[in-house]
Amino acid sequence: MLGKLRETALAFVDVETTGASPENGDRVIEVGVARVEGGEVVGRLQRLVDPGRGISVGITALTGITPEMCAGQPVFGEIMGEVEEMMRGAVIVGHNVPFDLGFLRNEFRKSGADMVERLGGAGGGSGGTVVLDTVRLARRQFGSGGNGLQKLAARFGCVEETAHRAMADALTTYRVFGRLIGALGGGGGWDATVVDAIQGQGGVIKLEGKEKKGALPYELEEALERGVPVEMEYVDVREARSVRVVTPIEVRKFRGEMILLAWCEMRKERRTFKLGRIVRLSRVDLDRQDQG
Repeated sequence: MLGKLRETALAFVDVETTGASPENGDRVIEVGVARVEGGEVVGRLQRLVDPGRGISVGITALTGITPEMCAGQPVFGEIMGEVEEMMRGAVIVGHNVPFDLGFLRNEFRKSGADMVERLGGAGGGSGGTVVLDTVRLARRQFGSGGNGLQKLAARFGCVEETAHRAMADALTTYRVFGRLIGALGGGGGWDATVVDAIQGQGGVIKLEGKEKKGALPYELEEALERGVPVEMEYVDVREARSVRVVTPIEVRKFRGEMILLAWCEMRKERRTFKLGRIVRLSRVDLDRQDQG
């Protein structure tokens, strides 16, 4: 029964990872889940995870999570039961949620479990687990462009103090979601139904069935889709940071690493950048419009 959001359990999920692609061997290093019932947060889970591999310098620069912080932490299989308990029977909500779910599903599989089977049908009864994405909700309301989590949080005045950590981003997603559902049918807000939310994001997102391959961080995915320039903060092999404007062309795998091919305005030529060394991406044209 797809009832009101107020009457439905929701699990707001965010993960931090060693890099951009589970298919390339990247793993989860932190999990944050906020369970919401009656429109209020009733439970929180935040756990650092030992990924069993290195953490890229770009990820450390972005999140502040170092290899030393993860060393000696439990592997995902040791906390899988806690994650499952927080998410089981709930509608799953995330920002660019296919990215997070792709990593979680991979971690469940490596731990000998099927995430879809373990979580059970949430919100939809026999129809399976319902998944909601604040990116898709925002795009339907505001159009494409400028729908990164921190930009939406700033738009709504609900910026979390510590961005790019799993629990902080899960809670920011919850607060942004609370604003986005105000425009839904059925009176909007927490009295809107799960069906209203599904329609508000433009349709069903499948947790079951074939996984979405190659899900990328939202800002990069949007720049590639629209062919727009972005401002990129990058850490080079000497650990020096630089900020440059690039126009992403494609992401490819090369010698076991994910590489971004982009036009670099500083060099006036095509250059390649390792995804694991990118600290930050932000839309150039939208930033200039905001300043104007």
